[in-house]
Amino acid sequence: MARDTVGEAIPSAFALGGVRLSREWTRRVLLLGLEIVFLIVIVVSLETLLARANRRFDLTPEKKFSLSPLTVQALGVLQEPVQVTVFYRRGEREKHDELLRLMEAENPLFSYQLFDLDRAPGLAQRYGITAYGAAVIESGGKRITLPIADEERLLNALLRVSQEEKTIYFLVGHGENDPGDAEERAGYGVVRQVLETENYRVRPLPLFRTKTVPPDADLLIISGPKDELAPEELDALSAYLQAGGNAIFMLDPYTVPGLTRYLGQFGFALADDVVVDEHNQVAGGEPLMPVISTFSQEVFPRNPRGEPLLPVVRPVRVQDSQAQPFAFSSRTSWALKGRERIERGELRFREGEDERGPLPVAAVAATGQEKKGKIVVLGDSDFVNNFYARVPGNMDFFMNTVGWILDRPELLSIGRSPNVPMAKRVATPQQSLYLTAAQSRLFFWLMVVLEPAAVFLVGVAVFIWRRKRG
Repeated sequence: MARDTVGEAIPSAFALGGVRLSREWTRRVLLLGLEIVFLIVIVVSLETLLARANRRFDLTPEKKFSLSPLTVQALGVLQEPVQVTVFYRRGEREKHDELLRLMEAENPLFSYQLFDLDRAPGLAQRYGITAYGAAVIESGGKRITLPIADEERLLNALLRVSQEEKTIYFLVGHGENDPGDAEERAGYGVVRQVLETENYRVRPLPLFRTKTVPPDADLLIISGPKDELAPEELDALSAYLQAGGNAIFMLDPYTVPGLTRYLGQFGFALADDVVVDEHNQVAGGEPLMPVISTFSQEVFPRNPRGEPLLPVVRPVRVQDSQAQPFAFSSRTSWALKGRERIERGELRFREGEDERGPLPVAAVAATGQEKKGKIVVLGDSDFVNNFYARVPGNMDFFMNTVGWILDRPELLSIGRSPNVPMAKRVATPQQSLYLTAAQSRLFFWLMVVLEPAAVFLVGVAVFIWRRKRG
């Protein structure tokens, strides 16, 4: 009997253990199922929230999946609906859709539609489209056709349909900087490209031949003349300014004394001296290349996104309260008088002879009676030539001045800032990083002295702490 009892008890124990194992397995499966369900709910919820927030992160080095800041700015100020129609080649829809979707997200007034050119021949014929990738931009009764729908062409067309095109004339015939010159260290070819990209029409003006400024001139730029203007040219210039014309005079030191005297009637006083600054200069450069970091917000409300560097700049003083300065050198600068001292390399301040800073390097005066205009005088013309245009802040300073004169507050030149990728610079050359002497010294102390010292002190502290612990 005892043997039978033991035999019956063993299967019962196995049965009870099996029930417990079955219950434990079921419980674990249920918990796992609940965890999976919760995980799916969390993932779906996060995806929904992120889709509604619409946050994008472009981690590519060249920012190929992002719009340039200039494009974003132009889209942000749209006042009328703009529609873009693109006729794509089969298989290339996504390429166009990606770019246009980014632009549409910036402003609901921007819309687009995509058509397969082979499947919409009637619509293409009405628009006059015969090539793959062509686009039509329409706004306010204006229509522009583009052969290729890339970002730069779309930006240019967007500015053309949403803004009135302005005409800028560059005076020629006196040794001025040439907008058609692409030579690396001299010409103004970069200036021309940037102006045309931002919807300005650039034209040369041989005033010695025309004897008058064209009536369609919105702005006249006299950049770095080496020879004096003839009396009849000055008469034509006076007639233009008295009628409310806009002008920018960019006059280098020790040049065209007759033209500098002519500007005296508008309240400008330009002497034969240059700005010297040993503290706010480019590291490793000459004191004759001051960095300009102070701007009068009351006069010039459009600070560049960077500090302009003006190589060999003359002060632009004002008199009789007719003109107002708006850009200044630093307090550590001074005006060096005497050209022979510069030629001998004597760049030390002389008390009683030289003038301490800050010194104005740009000023503005009003022109015209019935129609009002602006006349701006800058003490240097080389700062935006094809070489110095790469300095962060130089092109912004020039373009912001042009936009300010022509009353275009909606378009800042943020496309020229140094953090914009090369692929998005819209015709602006690659910009270089320049450090001032003060920034160079700060960099030295932080990276060469303080950082190694901090690492050394941490190491000593860890060593002492370990010794105390035994």
